[in-house]
Amino acid sequence: MHGHKGRSVRHAGVFLDVAHLILGTAIVILAVLSFINPEGNLMLFPLVFLLSAVLNGISCVFQLKTRGRDKRKFRVGVFQLLLAVFLGFLGILSAVSLWF
Repeated sequence: MHGHKGRSVRHAGVFLDVAHLILGTAIVILAVLSFINPEGNLMLFPLVFLLSAVLNGISCVFQLKTRGRDKRKFRVGVFQLLLAVFLGFLGILSAVSLWF
């Protein structure tokens, strides 16, 4: 059973790497597009914030699931959770301000 847990953590690490790669690339592309033409791409700003919140949420879950007894990983996970909530709030706030 111990080997199975190690394999699960490795698969989770690969998933985290792929999520970072895909979401990070999408965030950078959307941010560049939104700064090149801000008036034409107003809806990209909330999307950038919400994708950043999703990325921090995924990292938070990974940190908290793999922490074991490591208090530093717990603190990092909680910080990423707070950052994800803050970025999600900013994304929702910017989307609402654009719609109304």
